[in-house]
Amino acid sequence: MVVQALAFYVFAAVATAAGVMVISSRNPVHSV
Repeated sequence: MVVQALAFYVFAAVATAAGVMVISSRNPVHSV
């Protein structure tokens, strides 16, 4: 269970970072 939870959090962090980078790259002016 610990390994699955760790993998889930790592995947969530990577997905969140990728989403933020995509949004910031598409809208550099609107990025806060």
